[in-house]
Amino acid sequence: MKYNILAGEHISKKYGKNSVLKDVSIHVKQGEIYGLIGKNGSGKTTLLRILSGLIPNFGGDVIVGERNGGSCKVAAVISSPALFLNMTVIENMREQAVLLGLNNTDKIVQVLETVGMENCCNQLARDLSLGMAQRLKLGMALLENPDILILDEPVNGLDPDGIADLRELLHRLNKEIGMTILISSHILSELENTATCFGILNNGEITRELSIRDIRQSNSTLESLYMQYTKGGYKNNA
Repeated sequence: MKYNILAGEHISKKYGKNSVLKDVSIHVKQGEIYGLIGKNGSGKTTLLRILSGLIPNFGGDVIVGERNGGSCKVAAVISSPALFLNMTVIENMREQAVLLGLNNTDKIVQVLETVGMENCCNQLARDLSLGMAQRLKLGMALLENPDILILDEPVNGLDPDGIADLRELLHRLNKEIGMTILISSHILSELENTATCFGILNNGEITRELSIRDIRQSNSTLESLYMQYTKGGYKNNA
């Protein structure tokens, strides 16, 4: 039976008098691709930053690695890691490795192969397409050998081919390496093709957690269920 590898319990966060998150509980099971859904301003990015350890001051608890003493590694591509635009792909990877205290050239080569950038080593980051830049950011995050990868709106701005390529890469990381992935997206039809379970964030609260099996058994779509559980709070899927 799968266990919660990452959980947030009763998380709250205020900015001044504005309550962004209100008693949020989220449960990401080991080996799942968990899709976090919510309209702009619902608190998705704030929640992901809290779960990534990037926001220290909040109410509630974050529990990592329920069964192994919290030793799981979490890597995130939210607003960082940022790219050094005047450096090449390989130089960006080496710089990230130094920041992580790594000195393993073989690891860098292996990760570049994993994300499909082994033939782009000498290309400047500023000349990369949006999709390839996203792959480089993923590669920099993967240098940490994370058990959990957190991605905030990674398909934003990508063309259909880029979205499909990213979906294939995430599925490969999940199936071949067993990596647990937490991903947010506005494109609900794409998220339904990518994730295995979902959490609906509305007005600063998780209103529902459901699996892909729940969607199939309902003879519905993720977008329709989103509309149902948020009472029409989401007007489109893009």
